Amino acid sequence: MIQPSRFLLLILLVSFSTLSFAQPNQDDQTLFQLGDEPFGLKVFNYYFLKNSDEPSADSAKVKVTEYLDLYVKFRLKVKEAVALGQDQTSEFKQEFETYKKQLAEPYLTQTKVNDEMVEEAYARMKQEVSAAHILIKSEEQGNPEDTLKAYNKALEIKNRIVNREDFATLAAKESDDPSAKQNGGYLGYFSALQMVYPFENAVYENQPGSIVGPVKTRFGYHIIEIKEKRAARGEVLVAHIMIRSNPDSASIIAAKDKATSIYENLKSGADWNEQCRLYSDDVRTKKQGGRLQWFGTGNLVPEFESAAFSLKSNGDISEPIQTRFGWHIIQLIDKKGVPPLDEVRADLESKISRDTRAADKKSTALSKLKVSQNFKQYPAVRDQLINYFDSTLLDANWSYAKTNADLKETLFVTNEVPYKLEDFFEFVEEKQKKRKLTALPVYVDQLYNQFEEKSIFDEELKLIEANNYDYQMVLDEYRSGILLFNLMEKEVWNKAMVDSVGLEGFYEKNKKKSYKLAEHVVVRRFVSKDSTVLQSVSLQLDKSNSELDSLFNSQEPLTLQTFDEKIENGKNDWLDEHWEVGTSIQKGENYFTLWSVVSLQPDGYKPLEDIKGLVISDYQNELEKQWLKTLSKKYPLKLNRSVLKSYIEEFEN
Repeated sequence: MIQPSRFLLLILLVSFSTLSFAQPNQDDQTLFQLGDEPFGLKVFNYYFLKNSDEPSADSAKVKVTEYLDLYVKFRLKVKEAVALGQDQTSEFKQEFETYKKQLAEPYLTQTKVNDEMVEEAYARMKQEVSAAHILIKSEEQGNPEDTLKAYNKALEIKNRIVNREDFATLAAKESDDPSAKQNGGYLGYFSALQMVYPFENAVYENQPGSIVGPVKTRFGYHIIEIKEKRAARGEVLVAHIMIRSNPDSASIIAAKDKATSIYENLKSGADWNEQCRLYSDDVRTKKQGGRLQWFGTGNLVPEFESAAFSLKSNGDISEPIQTRFGWHIIQLIDKKGVPPLDEVRADLESKISRDTRAADKKSTALSKLKVSQNFKQYPAVRDQLINYFDSTLLDANWSYAKTNADLKETLFVTNEVPYKLEDFFEFVEEKQKKRKLTALPVYVDQLYNQFEEKSIFDEELKLIEANNYDYQMVLDEYRSGILLFNLMEKEVWNKAMVDSVGLEGFYEKNKKKSYKLAEHVVVRRFVSKDSTVLQSVSLQLDKSNSELDSLFNSQEPLTLQTFDEKIENGKNDWLDEHWEVGTSIQKGENYFTLWSVVSLQPDGYKPLEDIKGLVISDYQNELEKQWLKTLSKKYPLKLNRSVLKSYIEEFEN
């Protein structure tokens, strides 16, 4: 398997993780031990039922036993990682803390999305809006004078538009959005959660024809022209055949001619999948008939979207259309409207939690937490904060004297924990950034607010870690996942990649069993609709495939397709009947194939250099098996069979 990505491995590990630092209840039965460490039935049951349907009476014994085997192997590896101290390294701690904060999001008060925001977003999803904008940039936390200057400039531009100046012309000239010079500020159609929240509000709360603004977002001030509104088109599922082109005109013309020829083939009854497999330049989809994922407005380039949504009936095919990627022929597979709220609620909640609209919710949550945590600020200390800072803070070079007698002064108390001036100063030293356009008192206030907010939410997180079992379990999934990834990388993946001697030895030991190569032919294969073309090719086999491609496809782009292949005996009926060096022409339903057998090769073994990736993957699997045997001896398994038997019987009754 070579080496999986870390993210993918962490996802897969959800199936095999367990709790290591949260102790099970005293009445939890021990299911097994590895060495002297017990593992309880409660946690095993949690993950077994989380990752599979409840087994039937007939399947319970098999399913539980199979899962237990995977589970024990996983625990062996993680136990070894802990024994080696990998959970104590600075790299692990930093990475785990990052995951920890991300995983806490669904459990924290400020991220629990309220129904009102979900329902608002869903209502807006049913409508699409087209608009144009002019952006005047302004720092989100900028100097008040510069902010006012940007606002006044935006207001002046709006007045010029109201007085009949052309919006697109002004956008091209005045907007700080670089694309405005080409598109006049036009943004196309979009729906909810595709723009920042203040911008979205402006377009959904006003009517087509309106000039709205200045609207403040984190990018600056916007003047917005609302053009049209329409019912949402939902989503569409299509396949495509793509002919890639370069920006030069010759390449564009050649690609268009090839796409047109394919389109004519399809209109004449040619099979879509065959045409896609033969000609499409989208290597990711050509073997699946060019099938893409479901998409809606604003997900792909506008030209492609427009052509896809304009198709009426399933199976309809578009004429070739051009995008910046090349030329496309699109086939409609299916369409669907906006799904019911219940189907998209979880997705909406996830998106809203990352959206700018979450700021209001966060502020409300902060107020509630202050009450629940008995937050108390000490104004006398808070009001004097500015006196501890100077202009070095704006250069991100500020530091504090560790001997300052005021360091133990309390700024505030929350959840009965006092936060001192020293805590705040440490926070500032770590978080300070250059702020040339921000006044010193403003920046100090911003840093204090960030520190207060972080402290309050950190206290909430401590309570969750201590009391929320689900969060403990999810957190340990990722903790164990990181540990396992690091150890597998060292013991299996990298070892197999760099151990060339061991790899060659493994190949030699296993080639008779795993890497046999049957008798085969080395062939050149040529495909054309015209048999006379193939007859001409058969007389010019001294030329390379690229030379033949240029020769026969210069006028008609689909005249000839060329391939170099190795084909084993028994894999192709035609070749089995023509198993000799030479040429033969095979007539198909729509195409002719010229087979040029270059050589016959006896059975033997696939060369290591040809299958190195496969051999490395097999070698990794072997290394992992041997490693697990070693770990099993180091941490012997002691299974509580009576507990396991009783657990299985619960499903059988």
